[in-house]
Amino acid sequence: MKYLSGALALAVLGAPIAAHAQAAWLTQTSKVGDLLANPATRAVLERHFPGVSKDWRMKMVKGKTFRQLNTMAPDRLPAAKLDAVDRDLQAIPAR
Repeated sequence: MKYLSGALALAVLGAPIAAHAQAAWLTQTSKVGDLLANPATRAVLERHFPGVSKDWRMKMVKGKTFRQLNTMAPDRLPAAKLDAVDRDLQAIPAR
């Protein structure tokens, strides 16, 4: 019984880790720093927001998502543009 409960705990506890490892790149869930660190996702961001990877302010918000930034600066990061970014990010293999 002890072995079974340990295996069950590993299965349950391991699920979020596996799910996180295979999460899709999205402006809602992916951190700015992670998107800018990956060459493929950085290229998508640069296509939609030229110069974003060189903008010094990105270091200050690397722990936030672009959707969180949208609430602070909707004129600079419009939701429609972030929707377009998400469509392009979906073409990139999950992490």
